[in-house]
Amino acid sequence: MNTIHKVRDSTLANRHTISGGLLLVLALFLSLAGAPSAQAQTYLFKWGEFGTGNGQFHSPVAIAIDTSDNVYVADLNNERVQKFDSSGAFLMKWGTLGTGDSQFIDTGGIATDGSNNVYVADWSIHRVQKFDSSGTFLLKWGSFGTGNGQFDRPNAIAVDSSNNVYVIDSNNDRVQKFDSNGTFLLKWGTTGTGNGQFEKPYGIAVDNSNNVYVTDEDGAHVQKFDSSGTFLLKWGSLGLGDGQFGFPLGIDVDSLDNIYVVDLFPLHSRVQVFDSNGTFLTKWGSVGTEDDQFHGPFDIAIDDSDNSYVANEGSSRVQKFTPIFWLFALPAAGDWGLVLSLGAIALAGAGMLCRRQRRSAV
Repeated sequence: MNTIHKVRDSTLANRHTISGGLLLVLALFLSLAGAPSAQAQTYLFKWGEFGTGNGQFHSPVAIAIDTSDNVYVADLNNERVQKFDSSGAFLMKWGTLGTGDSQFIDTGGIATDGSNNVYVADWSIHRVQKFDSSGTFLLKWGSFGTGNGQFDRPNAIAVDSSNNVYVIDSNNDRVQKFDSNGTFLLKWGTTGTGNGQFEKPYGIAVDNSNNVYVTDEDGAHVQKFDSSGTFLLKWGSLGLGDGQFGFPLGIDVDSLDNIYVVDLFPLHSRVQVFDSNGTFLTKWGSVGTEDDQFHGPFDIAIDDSDNSYVANEGSSRVQKFTPIFWLFALPAAGDWGLVLSLGAIALAGAGMLCRRQRRSAV
């Protein structure tokens, strides 16, 4: 019985020893390889055209995705929300022109919560409406003003893991936070260029740790806050280089907390991707109407598979792209001999140790 246990223990040790040798080879390879680089997404497909029919748009300015990867588009000048599946097939719509429940004048920001409820901000009525995933009206809050729970052009919306709702109050240069029933919780931001201040905030997103990212349209930067509004960091400046912006608008976060920012700029529209500390990773897009080009991009949404959807206000369409992927540069030609030689030594040493362990186990 003791011998059986010793053999089993030895077999397990052998496996760990060989695995350790393979890990050593892999570590050596990665140490000699170049740093991984993020590669931009590949275009998949698009849908939409100018018009008033189902699946047509007149200024799609905001986009959101629910937990089933259904896509909701705020169709600004058609005063409605349209719902699609992840392939762009039209499912339903709701909204008409007006100030009543389920009506809109300017559908702006849109977001979904963990229960697939949909929140829609109206720029002109200065309110937020909440619907279920079928477009049934649930509740509303907000009016014009500067007080708590009041708005002057509520723009983008984001929802955290506790279903708290963050609203960009653009002309008041602040962010307001509410619970899922519209009860005011807190606010932050004043007009200015300092940390935690805004010059027309536009987009907002929440990461997996409930940190909040806000784009500043006129300030040409992104600011990061914790869920209580405490300033953490910012990045960006006006320009055309990597990490610079013309007008940073829509923003969203993928499963790895990479940050995607829509950068609208005359003759230079694109999406830029950063890590959660603001380090530039990759970019894609240019101005135009080809499949992988943008004409008036306003917003972006990321699904559970990290596919990205971009709402193009100017070309009245939505484009879908694959997730970013990472590439490792191969070791230099002169380093391959070292990789193979040390790798062979590591595996040979692991094999000798396994044989010794087997003999001592018997």
